[in-house]
Amino acid sequence: MKPVFDFFCHSPTVMFGAGRATEVSARLRELGRSRALVVTTASGQRRYAPVIESMGATVKASFAGAQPHCPIDVAKAALDAYLGADCDCVVSLGGGSTIGLGKYIAAETGAPHIALPTTLSGSEMTLLFGVLVEGEKRTRREPKALANTVIVDPALAQSLPIRETATTGMNALAHCIEALYVPKSNPLTSQLALTGIDMLYRALKKLADEPADLEARTQAAYGATIGGLMVNSVGIGMHHRICHVLGGRFEVPHGESNCVVLPHVLAYNAAAIPEACAMMESVMGANPAVALQRLVRDLGAPVSLRELGVPADSVGAIAVESFHHIVHNPLPIDEAAVLRLLQAAWAGQEPSVS
Repeated sequence: MKPVFDFFCHSPTVMFGAGRATEVSARLRELGRSRALVVTTASGQRRYAPVIESMGATVKASFAGAQPHCPIDVAKAALDAYLGADCDCVVSLGGGSTIGLGKYIAAETGAPHIALPTTLSGSEMTLLFGVLVEGEKRTRREPKALANTVIVDPALAQSLPIRETATTGMNALAHCIEALYVPKSNPLTSQLALTGIDMLYRALKKLADEPADLEARTQAAYGATIGGLMVNSVGIGMHHRICHVLGGRFEVPHGESNCVVLPHVLAYNAAAIPEACAMMESVMGANPAVALQRLVRDLGAPVSLRELGVPADSVGAIAVESFHHIVHNPLPIDEAAVLRLLQAAWAGQEPSVS
């Protein structure tokens, strides 16, 4: 029987490989642009100074104020910097929040955007971004937000702290795992997602012991790129809805909420994807939900919402808000089920598997 499906793919041009971060200025010339706003965090501006210096005269201005979850006042300040310097393109250099700031500028101005990811968030591959407004993470999905070019240089991540590697790596795994059961999933995306899961899991296991291993960094970056492509192709599910609520209400870093919540959501939905779970188990050597939580522990990352400072008496309200943001789930879900899941996540319990 021949499969019948639709495949949606909105992808930037991807330039992948160690050492390619120095090719930004050449790419800008190809695009006919010469007045870039470089967006980073304060620490990123120092850490990646050689990359910025390699851009030479194409750097017209810099904005080093990127913050987690992209607060709206920060986003507006970055936009003012872009307009005030009469820039004609934006280059974002950093993790998901920094790249999200570049997306905001691109969406507001139509400017070409070159993204250089330094973590495993996969944000650089998507047209989805969010800004924090009055305690709520408001997501936007706009074609103009999609980067023109993504330069994935795994060498940039060799100095990345292992905790940040772990947390953004779990976010990338979540992108691939959710791709297995969202409504738009299909045989093609499922095969790509399983490849991403395999590469990310093996790479993160290796990086737990050897954080600077370039081969493992390259495999992880490849898996994260697949994860970002999955977000564009098939979208997100319950797991990310919960993490967005946690980020908006309690400013929990997105990667850290992924570490805690993903094993529990996967355990809940496992019955809907038995074949995929069996394939993941063959890679991980154990029930995938349990194996993921063990990996998080091995990487020294958080396994409970309690560790992240989420008050115990807020879990009920988080469950209610999360439920109202859940558009679809492969298994029936209600507020009580979300509450039980979050209570287990708050306590850091081992995922409940059948």
